Amino acid sequence: MIDGPSGLSLTIDTANASATAGPIGILSLWDGHSTDSGSQTFDGRPVVSEKVPDAWWQALLDDDPGLYGAYAEAARRLVDRGAAAISSGCGYTARYQEAIAAAVEVPVSTGSLLLAPAVIRHLPPGAKLGVVVAHEKYVGADLLGIVHAPEERARIVVDGISGSMLVVSELKRPTGTAPIPDSDNKALLHGRCAAAPRCASGHRRTHLRMLRASKFAPKLRRMTGLPIYDHDTSRRILLAAIT
Repeated sequence: MIDGPSGLSLTIDTANASATAGPIGILSLWDGHSTDSGSQTFDGRPVVSEKVPDAWWQALLDDDPGLYGAYAEAARRLVDRGAAAISSGCGYTARYQEAIAAAVEVPVSTGSLLLAPAVIRHLPPGAKLGVVVAHEKYVGADLLGIVHAPEERARIVVDGISGSMLVVSELKRPTGTAPIPDSDNKALLHGRCAAAPRCASGHRRTHLRMLRASKFAPKLRRMTGLPIYDHDTSRRILLAAIT
């Protein structure tokens, strides 16, 4: 960590990161098919991805003990393919953060939920941190192993969109592969926006975070007026540290 003298501003532009700096590796859910080989980028940086065998979404939600080793092995494969840092395609992967980080020698950030302990300290005393997830039932008291302190957990309010078509589709085996109609995307956005005020209800200041749907973050920021810490936020922090 670098703590500069007062008044010193250090700006790191991850959007212009050189492709020679190494790709970011993404650990993806399993859908019954082999790893995609298509070319992808994130903020100008190449992406390499690995689908984790047997990491169906329901298996993550149920905390399948076999996935700790599976995620570690997939992370090693990403490093072998040149990954300079590792992220994930699903926020519930935060459950396996320690196992993945212990398996490789590159920085690992499995999702925005890891930011919760820091973001709480951004807030005034007594303010709440709202967390909007896909399936609120499966976010336990310790927030998937990220927040253990009872006094911090008491400041976190969780809500979700467990009844949405996206969640129903993701729980299928194989997962839904057909594009979600625009009308359902609008309904999903509405569901996220509806969850935001439920999180904020009764609290004088609430920050909103999401586990997965970064594509909705800009609209949610505009529609709710709340700060949003999403999956892409955690990735940009990770890449800024190694750029």
